[in-house]
Amino acid sequence: MNRLRRLLNTGYVGARVIVERRIPFWPIERVERLQRRRVRAIVRHAYETVPFYRDTMKERGLRPEDFESADDLARLPLLDGVTVRNDPDRFASTRYNDRNRTIAYTSGSTNFVQKKIYWGHDSMLARLAYSERDRVVLNHLLGLDRPQRQVYLFPTDSMVPVLRRFWDTATLSPPRRADRHILSVDLPLEEVVREIDTIEPDVVFSHGSYADALFRSLADRGTAFAAPRVWMYGADMLSAGAREIMEKRYRCLPWSTYQAGETGRIGFQCEHRRGFHLNLDAVAVRVTDDGGRSLAPGQVGEVVVSNLDNRAMVLLNYRLGDLGALSHAPCPCGRTLPLLESLEGRRSEMVQVAGGREVTSLILDSSFEEALHDTIQIQMSQAPDGSVGWRLVPCAHVDRERMRAFMLERSTTVFGPKVQVSVEFVDHIPGTRAGKFQRVIHE
Repeated sequence: MNRLRRLLNTGYVGARVIVERRIPFWPIERVERLQRRRVRAIVRHAYETVPFYRDTMKERGLRPEDFESADDLARLPLLDGVTVRNDPDRFASTRYNDRNRTIAYTSGSTNFVQKKIYWGHDSMLARLAYSERDRVVLNHLLGLDRPQRQVYLFPTDSMVPVLRRFWDTATLSPPRRADRHILSVDLPLEEVVREIDTIEPDVVFSHGSYADALFRSLADRGTAFAAPRVWMYGADMLSAGAREIMEKRYRCLPWSTYQAGETGRIGFQCEHRRGFHLNLDAVAVRVTDDGGRSLAPGQVGEVVVSNLDNRAMVLLNYRLGDLGALSHAPCPCGRTLPLLESLEGRRSEMVQVAGGREVTSLILDSSFEEALHDTIQIQMSQAPDGSVGWRLVPCAHVDRERMRAFMLERSTTVFGPKVQVSVEFVDHIPGTRAGKFQRVIHE
């Protein structure tokens, strides 16, 4: 990309950044007006240029003018990752091609198969500006008056490195705004620790499950570690036990954003870290029951999103597979963007317990807390016949037979006496191709 184009892109992002800092504090009515404008624009664009929406809206007798607000998006069919994976070009706009879009791949954390996602270069630049909303929080948490030293720990083909490479080639970065270092997640633990000790970063970025296993391993080995002031995680979850290790033992503050490869940044934690402020002007969010009906705040359901910004590939009314609940109350930080007060895990990680009930994978944090405290990784598999298998990476001091007995006894209580349970001890449990870790798998 030539220098003039990069200069123009930098000016565009810089102008948007000024506005993005303010939007989270706008009166909510003003944010909703902006959202409505973007809903109308993306629906018209989809009708005119995206095969799936043109055909679907004609079949249902719908016109772009029938969509006035985000609530109207529920008139479109619910999408899931399998539908998009099977025919991604049906959701791609005919106005974009390889010159003005980039191909990224999702992690495949719901069905273990990666999906091809097209991102328009204009939307990727907008994402750089949107991230100013959480950069403001990060700067406040760090309290620095100098450029940040940053370390990124992600697989090379995941969304974060793809974006970073595009931004570096499409814009002119301000002089030393940040000192960035990229480390491979495939490096041995000892080498990662040595690199971080040498760099002495202010903040490290990684998946939640990577930070979880890293800090549990460090604590188990009694390893001294020059932990950063803030560890920013996303893409998957961080357990309560790992959070405690980070904060109390290593004086490292865990902080998170909420995003998906299909949608970009959905929300971010503020300084209070009580939930995720939703960027509803960029991504419309609903929490729904199994039938796709919107639920009231406080009720746990499936998170359904609509990306209002990426015109290269339009995904409206898209089921992420996450379970969560909206908040009743405003946040004391003063931001008006509504809160997703909890994330309860993924629907694909629901497990069946005694009486036929289904519960989320967070059952691991409550019912098996004693084992979690003494493990580095723990994974449950559930077979079609209902049998349960545990794979555990125990801490060095653990009495394995005692832990086995505990897991078998507690499993009988949780899943019922008729469920067959096995326990296996292993040295490591690999994640998905994109580095995420599956707490529950279904065989």
